[in-house]
Amino acid sequence: MPRKSAPGKTVKNTLVVDVQPDDLVHVEPPRKKGTGKKNLDTQPPPAPTETSLVPDGQVTTEILGRFPAVSDFPFSAPIPIAIRPQFEEIGEIMRNVCRDHIDDEYYYLGILLLEKLARKRPSPLLAGKTDVWAAGILTALGKINFLFDKSSAPYISRDDLAGYCGVKQSTATGKSKQIRDMFQMGYWDSRFSTQRMHDGNPYPSFYSILAQLR
Repeated sequence: MPRKSAPGKTVKNTLVVDVQPDDLVHVEPPRKKGTGKKNLDTQPPPAPTETSLVPDGQVTTEILGRFPAVSDFPFSAPIPIAIRPQFEEIGEIMRNVCRDHIDDEYYYLGILLLEKLARKRPSPLLAGKTDVWAAGILTALGKINFLFDKSSAPYISRDDLAGYCGVKQSTATGKSKQIRDMFQMGYWDSRFSTQRMHDGNPYPSFYSILAQLR
């Protein structure tokens, strides 16, 4: 027979609830007197808000050499593991083409643009062939920096550039258009312009105008 509860006492029924981690409320234990606030030095440093080649955003040939391997670039954060094989293969194709047929400035700009493609989520580099991406990146840079103009230096034709990358000119042009639309790249784009384009920029920046007014 069930046991009767003692008079004056209440029997509590325990209700089992499956509590998810997000439902738990974190309550800090009471602080001891004299301890004050937590030591901020023990807190982990905040995650970087922006990734680039190096903290100041510049990589000079005096530090790395003219055509360093892709793995030697001092990125401020590692390239995601999932995209690293494609990243290094594309970079190596650009390295060979720029070393043999263009110059080191286009190589550095190509790595900068390649890094931005690798850090997009999801990265478009996961779809498509590496030689097409290499040709598209260099063609996009060449388009906005007048690389295909015979009066400029360096100069290379679109057909030759695509051929050195191992793709057709129409394929390289199509991928270039996709990349330029993705980053809204245009002439005298300060992010991807060569030094020659910076020096000949007919549209002064806001900061240069402000400096003249002071």
